[in-house]
Amino acid sequence: MNAEQSSRTAVGKHSPAGVSRPLAFERAVTSIVGVIALAAGVLALLVGSGVLGTYRARRPLLDPLTRSWVISNPGIALAVAAVLGIVLVVLGVWWITHALRPEARPNLHLGGGAAGRTSLSGSALSEAVRADAHEVTGVVGVRVRTTGTPEHPGLRMVLSLRDDTDVRQVWDELDHKVLSRARSALETDSLPTTIKLELDRSRGQRVR
Repeated sequence: MNAEQSSRTAVGKHSPAGVSRPLAFERAVTSIVGVIALAAGVLALLVGSGVLGTYRARRPLLDPLTRSWVISNPGIALAVAAVLGIVLVVLGVWWITHALRPEARPNLHLGGGAAGRTSLSGSALSEAVRADAHEVTGVVGVRVRTTGTPEHPGLRMVLSLRDDTDVRQVWDELDHKVLSRARSALETDSLPTTIKLELDRSRGQRVR
């Protein structure tokens, strides 16, 4: 069993979309670029093979007017090609950096006003939540990570469960015993949380 659920754990205005690592943008852009490249390749294959007509297959790659303009203005054409190449290189470097950068683990800001503001490290919150989650019935392993921003934090949790665990009971205990304590510690009514459940397979392995 491998179940995953996003939970706000309380009524609030902030979307839990920031809890998980933001891969939706990368996936969308990669999918769009892949579809465009595939469509262009299929179109070129159809034109080159003569499926769309022998005349089209024999035509040069560039339109005659475009080819004539390039020949007449080699300096401008070279400059445009160079700028386009630089833009593509910059976008590629940015894309790689954006995709491979480590995920931030923000420290959390508590309180404010006349009493001042206190900072809580994300690792301290993760460890506290992990210790509480270990007490949930049926849970044999826990991984917790803080996400979001210092002002609007979130959690991402991965729980390993025994085979006979009641999942509904796990959800209830997590919300009422674990996440409620975290919300209280952070002095917030909303703590966006993504929870992933996995079966603990290690107990089912046979020792030889």
